Amino acid sequence: MIYLTIIAMVLWGLSWTNAKIVGNYGEASLMMFWRFLFATLAFTPVVFLSGDTFNINRTSFRYVLINAIFMTSYNYFYFKGTQIGLAGTGGILVTTLNPIFTALFATLFFHEALPQKNIIGLLLGLLGGGIIMRLWSLDANALIQSGNLFFLFASLSWAIVTLNTSFSKGTISFIPFSFWCFLLSSIISLPIAIHEPIMVIFTFDGIFWLNMMLLSIGAMAYGTSIYFLASVRLGAHSASAFIFTVPITAMGFAMIFLDEMITLSTIIGGTLTMSAVYLINKK
Repeated sequence: MIYLTIIAMVLWGLSWTNAKIVGNYGEASLMMFWRFLFATLAFTPVVFLSGDTFNINRTSFRYVLINAIFMTSYNYFYFKGTQIGLAGTGGILVTTLNPIFTALFATLFFHEALPQKNIIGLLLGLLGGGIIMRLWSLDANALIQSGNLFFLFASLSWAIVTLNTSFSKGTISFIPFSFWCFLLSSIISLPIAIHEPIMVIFTFDGIFWLNMMLLSIGAMAYGTSIYFLASVRLGAHSASAFIFTVPITAMGFAMIFLDEMITLSTIIGGTLTMSAVYLINKK
């Protein structure tokens, strides 16, 4: 489980570069819809091969619906942020704030105990996130133009996905759970993309298709499903800890393929937020 999750996290790190490239071809809503649809198609044979059933009961459907809503919001903010912002910065900001927001939400809404080390971790994480976003030099308009506000909303969305997936434990197998999440997300995202030229992607070149397949099949169908499984088997907090590996790979891939430069504020903020994740998940 650990090795499978690490591979999934590397694919997630690469996905920030993939999203930046794909975002050059069309609007966030269009890319989001096709990503979900291709992931659904890719995952359908997995359900058959696993021997699982497509059946879903009312309780499981509630968890799937919540996940689909927030997976859709996550992907919209994810594509929008990478279109106008830096992929490497987004990869660091979103993936380090996710476990911090997960711990915060678990405490605020589900009354989980918050040890002193977690309080320190939350404060460190919020400070690190502020440094990455350079809040001292930004007004509201600049926050949007930098893409960082979209990254912040993406992180909040994924924290809810993490907690909801953990609570679904015992109600449905992770394979049909993943399939239904992808399918329902496709349905939810279609009205958002309906005003875009839906079929235009079939005129795009091989670079688009390579990156879209890595996003849909690699990062989403494989990566997200493995993350769901880790959330169920290891718990939400432990699963979030694996995201610790994503910032490094996200920044590395962005530097290699997009020629992005890492700033001092990103290094300092990223170090603080990763330290926060370590504290929160330390036994």
